[in-house]
Amino acid sequence: MKRLVYMVAAVLIAVVASCGTKDPVRDMLLERTASLSAPGQVTYDGPNSTATVLAIYWDATSALASGAVEFHIDVATDEFFFSGDGGTLISKVVPVSSSPNDAIMITGLTSGQSYYVRVAAVYPGPSKSEWAYLSGADGKPVAVIPGKGLVE
Repeated sequence: MKRLVYMVAAVLIAVVASCGTKDPVRDMLLERTASLSAPGQVTYDGPNSTATVLAIYWDATSALASGAVEFHIDVATDEFFFSGDGGTLISKVVPVSSSPNDAIMITGLTSGQSYYVRVAAVYPGPSKSEWAYLSGADGKPVAVIPGKGLVE
């Protein structure tokens, strides 16, 4: 009986291996996502932020020209945007406006807590662009403490 199980397993492994890594649906979705314009620079809006309110804006020009219908914003206490182990993840959706810079104010945040921010453009279908992150001068994602500024 063990021999039969090993033979069936060997045949299944051979069949899966012969299929290669091509997945036409996955490849099509990845190609489409890569071609969708992501939001431009995400910026911390210090003058409109307080200790418990985070104001950000982003360059929407390219995404609007490409047909974006809304923007998906994530704000998290974890740099990997994971809400487990006591982390916080806040997700918001903002409809597009006619402004080249769309914005949002996230309220009810914890004073003194650092947060990471990312924004994606959402297109009909629905399809989503790659994420654009709140970044430091070096272009790497950084945290922000509302009311205080970027943590670099």
